[in-house]
Amino acid sequence: MLDVSKFFGRRVKPVANFARQARRIRFSENQTFALMAIVVGLAGGLAAVGFHHLINFLSDEIFGRIAEFCEPLGKFRFLPPIMLGALLVGPLVTRAAPEAKGHGVPEVMEAVTRRGGRIRTRVAYIKAIASALTIGSGGSAGREGPIVQIGSAIGSTIARAFRMSDRRRSTFVAAGAAAGVAAVFNAPLAGVFFALEVVLRSFTARGFSTVVISAVTANAVWRVMVGDESILTAEVYRLEEPLELLLYGALGVFAAVIAVIFVRVLYFIEDKFENLSVIADLRPVIGAVGVGILGAISIDLLGSGLAGIDKALAGEFTVKFILFLLVGKMIATALTLGSGGSGGIFSPSLFIGALLGSAYGELVNQIFPDSTAPVGAYAIVGMAAVFAAAAQAPMSAIFIVFEMTNDFGLIMPLMAACAAATVVYTAIKKDSIYEVKLRRKRALASDQQGDEQQMSSVLLVAAAEAKYVACFENILLAEAINLMDRNREDVLLVVSHDRALKGVVYKRDAVTALKEVPNRKVVDAIRQDHPVAHPGATLENGMQLLENGNTNFLPVLDWNDRVLGVANRISITRAYEVSLKAFDEK
Repeated sequence: MLDVSKFFGRRVKPVANFARQARRIRFSENQTFALMAIVVGLAGGLAAVGFHHLINFLSDEIFGRIAEFCEPLGKFRFLPPIMLGALLVGPLVTRAAPEAKGHGVPEVMEAVTRRGGRIRTRVAYIKAIASALTIGSGGSAGREGPIVQIGSAIGSTIARAFRMSDRRRSTFVAAGAAAGVAAVFNAPLAGVFFALEVVLRSFTARGFSTVVISAVTANAVWRVMVGDESILTAEVYRLEEPLELLLYGALGVFAAVIAVIFVRVLYFIEDKFENLSVIADLRPVIGAVGVGILGAISIDLLGSGLAGIDKALAGEFTVKFILFLLVGKMIATALTLGSGGSGGIFSPSLFIGALLGSAYGELVNQIFPDSTAPVGAYAIVGMAAVFAAAAQAPMSAIFIVFEMTNDFGLIMPLMAACAAATVVYTAIKKDSIYEVKLRRKRALASDQQGDEQQMSSVLLVAAAEAKYVACFENILLAEAINLMDRNREDVLLVVSHDRALKGVVYKRDAVTALKEVPNRKVVDAIRQDHPVAHPGATLENGMQLLENGNTNFLPVLDWNDRVLGVANRISITRAYEVSLKAFDEK
């Protein structure tokens, strides 16, 4: 294993020192979350700016000069720089941080689902370097996956420095992801919804506010240091007639089919590379050769595809060439990421969607010349629809395309196409492009729930952790709040002297009750309807109780109501994995 600690250090000492000083100052919980969200946003925004400049430097000053030197090779002049970039990326991701391989977002989702938001700090550095090498050398990948993983690693590191619980750490992982997307795409709304829809996959008031603060802060950093220009240049379009929404809805159906094909091509090629009898360090080079050959046919197949999107919006491609580029971009992206390169699928999927929308727009313009918008409008909607289907993130797709183009006139068509694309995709394929990778690693929450026989055969007691905060029923509410503060928890158990559960108290309820009447006892803030589990309950029952109770805190009791422990989604997942491993070993 390559040791990068001598370059970056085993700990981020400035963050740890800052955290120690900050813990000495007494802030309310909401103030602490807001300040931490600002810190994550600042760090995420600066990381996005640095990542942006690193890609440009490598592209222009290193790999661009190599391509100029290889000018005698003609159309194949881009092949040497792509191969060199892949040659450097292979050992980097294989030996230093395997999590940096591929598009990165599934690894962040896995960290939230299985590890309580724990992401190694080195992932931020390795992902930035590996992705910059891949994208800067001409590999077919985007910036979204890398910046999500980089921002998430920053959020996880800062939350660890402040000794946050797993649930809170996951919130700051999402905040870091939002910061990265909001900055690098100059799209704060898209950053917020991407973090909530894809990374966190839940909505709470505190989670929303934390993510928003982080995204806005990061976007402000980007605008100050890079600029406020839209990523894409497009005309302003509008819905020509209400009935045209049907045409946009049909475009969403086609987009869903293309998204399914894209996902299958990506993982088909990844499987081929995984089974290839070549050391992992060199597999990206083989993929780079294929990408370089495709780039010799059309330079628009290299890189993220943003330049090609502008051409598609302007209607510069013929329909036949559009179909070639659409298939070629799928293959080029699959070769880049499936072989072990590092980068995102967002920009390539936007390019694929723009190509689909452009071809579709040409067709409907010929059939309904007087009642349809120009080709560019359909290209914009196609961009959002393909990504919405592939990522199963319609709100993120709508807002990111809207913010990238600054075209409010297409909100209705975007909504119609993205809704149709999402529904049709799920009818054909169960998992999003990110979830497919997680399901293969058995890291998806629905995997554990989907294996009903295994989940229903393991008792929930196996997931009951001994660590929890409890107090007696006769203590004052203020003492209970202090107890939660000292243990950095926002929920505690109220028990009798023989450990029998009397109820569950949440910190926000306790603070509200204390403001209303001073000197109240903790029993006055107990939630009477909080779910609990008894012997005989299985892991499947536990998951259902958590879902129905909209909580992540489940006391597990014996038949005398004495506390055996507390279960949550992470502990249930761990218990499931242990049981599955034991089952496989039999």
